[in-house]
Amino acid sequence: MQALFTDSLSYGFFHPIGGLDHLLAMLAVGLLSVQVGKHAWAYIPGVFVLFLIISGVMGMIGQEIPTFEDGILISVILLGLLIAVQLRFVPFLAIPVVAIFGVIHGYPHGTEIPAVADPLQYVIGFSLASALMHLIGVGVGTICDVFPNPRNVRAILGGVLIGAGMVLLLTIKGFY
Repeated sequence: MQALFTDSLSYGFFHPIGGLDHLLAMLAVGLLSVQVGKHAWAYIPGVFVLFLIISGVMGMIGQEIPTFEDGILISVILLGLLIAVQLRFVPFLAIPVVAIFGVIHGYPHGTEIPAVADPLQYVIGFSLASALMHLIGVGVGTICDVFPNPRNVRAILGGVLIGAGMVLLLTIKGFY
């Protein structure tokens, strides 16, 4: 028996939101896109979602891709570091970095699809949720501009991402 449309869509939508590691990474991509500047807030999250979908589908069909344990948490830490040090990416360098992180996040979404979910609807769901989280990150990054020194505020947010990623990583590894 297959799930209803709303069930499959909601399975996909709530999958990335249900994990703090995914949620933090999605927000970080939005923040990073503001830092890149120009119109990166539009295409950086788009690149992430594109590679999220591609690798999610690969996971669904059983295509093996090289992954590493804790890649999602490491991406949170690395994105936080890029934000904290205020690295001004040239867009053509930011795109491959974000694409790699999209693959790291998308593949688990595809491999963890519920057996009753419709694959297309599930992909639509996790793509929409990810895009929404990116937009929230863009909004937070843009709101930083109202502060006297927005770069410092974004750097602090990057530090929070690093700290949260480290705590989650150490917790999972049993060091905490």
